[in-house]
Amino acid sequence: MNIFVPIGPLSIPLNALLVLIAVCLALWIAGREAKRVGVKAETQVWLALLAGLVAARLGFVLSYADAYLAEPMSLLDIRDGGWNPWWGLAAIWGYTLWVAYRRPAITRPVVKGMSTVSLGLLLVVALATLPTGANRPLPALPVTSLDGEAASLPSFAGKPTVINLWASWCGPCRREMPMFQQMQEQNPDMHFVFLNQGEDAVTVQHFLQRDRLELSNVLLDRGVEMGHMLGQRGLPVTLFFDADGLMQDIRLGELSRGSLAQRLDALTVND
Repeated sequence: MNIFVPIGPLSIPLNALLVLIAVCLALWIAGREAKRVGVKAETQVWLALLAGLVAARLGFVLSYADAYLAEPMSLLDIRDGGWNPWWGLAAIWGYTLWVAYRRPAITRPVVKGMSTVSLGLLLVVALATLPTGANRPLPALPVTSLDGEAASLPSFAGKPTVINLWASWCGPCRREMPMFQQMQEQNPDMHFVFLNQGEDAVTVQHFLQRDRLELSNVLLDRGVEMGHMLGQRGLPVTLFFDADGLMQDIRLGELSRGSLAQRLDALTVND
């Protein structure tokens, strides 16, 4: 399940918000317990959290090593949402056990803090297993092809389908396009649909020619109906539908090759 919480003009994923709340709560609980027993544990709590953060990223990167080796700098871009919570939990508790062995006096506050973080992470993992957006189907919106012919999004049902909402003025959208082109070529068993938001055919064709992109299924959503339906103002947004045409995932923001590969794998499993 992916839920986005609106904060002013921006949206933040609920899972990221829950992790942030869990971290803040863990720091407060650990600090209160440390003060109660008369010790200082702040540094060790932060180090445990840092160990979990690094391990969670490393675990994900290693799972999709080929994708990240193709673009080495992308492994530093943590905005792609690529994390492995199990590696993170293992590192957190490995470090906590080391603290318990080396500095028994501060064990209690560190354990309480890390227990709070662990519960938050487990809640996020549990929420991720729930259906996305009530498994909404491919929407029957008024979209057209570049030649002006009416097109139907539900017609893509039958294969797993990835719909990328983009615009030529959007920098992250432009950065994603070469990767999406390669993924489209490498996955003929999936539909990739590039649903432009609010621009006309001339603008889109000029962009494709200028950037030498050869994409199939480039469609126009002149009224930005998909964005309105989702309640999303920002771009890019990428939607993932299974072969039955039911939404399984949604990603707000730029994807890396690794984080896209993860979601394509999930579609294949669900198929």
